[in-house]
Amino acid sequence: MATEAAKTPRALICEDVGVTVMQIRKALQKAGYEVVGEAVEGRQAIDLAKELQPDLILMDINMPGATNGIEATREILEMMTVPIIMLTAYSDDNSVDAALDAGACGYLVKPITSEQLLPNIRTCIARFQALQDALKETSDLKDALETRKLVERAKGILVERRKISEADAFRAMQKMSRDKCQSMKITAQEIIKASEIF
Repeated sequence: MATEAAKTPRALICEDVGVTVMQIRKALQKAGYEVVGEAVEGRQAIDLAKELQPDLILMDINMPGATNGIEATREILEMMTVPIIMLTAYSDDNSVDAALDAGACGYLVKPITSEQLLPNIRTCIARFQALQDALKETSDLKDALETRKLVERAKGILVERRKISEADAFRAMQKMSRDKCQSMKITAQEIIKASEIF
């Protein structure tokens, strides 16, 4: 059985210039990526991203069709979490800012060489992972704070109803949680809900 670490990373190339696609595909394959799809216009990029769920997307800013690369990037990031590197023929600040504002974690100016592509991918993925870790940590902290507030409230209810100490109320909640094989947060929510009924 393959482990998560041994999984071959999957990439989607969204670029309409055949020579550029060929260069990127070759560089990605050399770096150990599986190229799972290629899109030549913005709407196709969105559809393929949704269907294929790649680990990395390389997106040309100026994709042909009604949806350009920046709009496609925005739409993709609304439905999934994936690092996207923008490809552009222009290095002007407006293009770069638009790409980063859309949620891209990096950008490359064409023509792209493998010497330029691979370090940029590594940097982009590291930056993307650091952001995901920070977001998870923030979410975990919010959940811990919410749990603590619920436990304190439920503990107060037990102290008042049972006329016991805070320590005894906390131990009673721990025992309830163990007996029901559930988290302290759920136990606290049940105590609070029951107190509102009676």
